[in-house]
Amino acid sequence: ASAAYATDSLRSAKFTQKYGLTPSIMDYARVNYVAQPGDEEVRYIRMMGPYDLYAINWGYRYIPEANSPEEEKPILSEWILEKAGDPVYEFGNGYGGIDPQSQRESLGDDQIKASEYGLANLKKVVPNLIEWTSKDNTDYSELAEVYRELTYMWRGYVSHVVANVGGVYETRKTADQDGTVYTHVPEEKQKSAVAFLNEHAFSTPEWLLDRELLERIEPTGAIERVQGLQSRALKDLLDGDRLQRMISNEQVNGNSVYTALEMMNDLRKGIFEELYKSQEVDAYRRNIQRAYVDAAAEYVQNLKKEESNDVTSTDIIALMRGDLEQLRRDLRARRNRVNDQLSVYHWNDLLARIDAALAVEA
Repeated sequence: ASAAYATDSLRSAKFTQKYGLTPSIMDYARVNYVAQPGDEEVRYIRMMGPYDLYAINWGYRYIPEANSPEEEKPILSEWILEKAGDPVYEFGNGYGGIDPQSQRESLGDDQIKASEYGLANLKKVVPNLIEWTSKDNTDYSELAEVYRELTYMWRGYVSHVVANVGGVYETRKTADQDGTVYTHVPEEKQKSAVAFLNEHAFSTPEWLLDRELLERIEPTGAIERVQGLQSRALKDLLDGDRLQRMISNEQVNGNSVYTALEMMNDLRKGIFEELYKSQEVDAYRRNIQRAYVDAAAEYVQNLKKEESNDVTSTDIIALMRGDLEQLRRDLRARRNRVNDQLSVYHWNDLLARIDAALAVEA
């Protein structure tokens, strides 16, 4: 439902007060995270929308000319066909993670732009959390809770973008309606999604690591928290079903697609930016780089498993093997160009991991 509304329309007071945040209250759009400071009188909380009124009418209106449920069907079908092609009245189940336009708690027709707006708001919130949650004669438990919820929101914004990579739009239709049901997300949209992830998901989130805040809620744990959030996003992005959809799409639609090979190249160059720019690697980036190598290595390790599995019969292992070989060449050529001993140790460790992974015999 949320994909029926242009993302920027959610910053409009006139639009949101009339139409709400999505066409349906059942879209689980809990709050308008697209709206920015200065967007006055914009609606922030969901409300009944046009799809809800349509569904109630379809489900409960008395049809006097129909004497049985069977006689109602042609009339009900006509009501559906009257709305065909209007995204306000389209339905998606919100599960499965294949269609980026059908996601719970997402807003707008452009998930990348919406998540950028959402992150911009979170970055404004963090510096104020201590002041907003502190009360005399109480501890910092409320601050800890709000901070934890904020990290979950960041994870949600990231997952909304991940769904675009290897994503497939589903427009449900009956046989008497024109057009196809499934359409792959356009090449540029997928490429933009990976660029967003490199910039906002896999980079070190300095904005989230407010020292004054962290020292009030925990003795340690920031690195592990960020590692968990980033590793989960990376694992989701490198999901086997997602990669296989990209490979299949390339065969069906030819050159005008974002291929799995292109995605891996873009991702590697983003996650290993310090390697290619001869820069020091901080602890957060070392974690995500290890996660990248380990995720690719895990696919190759499937060849060791005695039981048969779907991955070994696809191009995914070849893709991951090739990517690890390229990274190994780059590490060998560039690992000593940075003036930081721990970074060099890190590169050497990654080389050892890659060597061990590629030693697997098919």
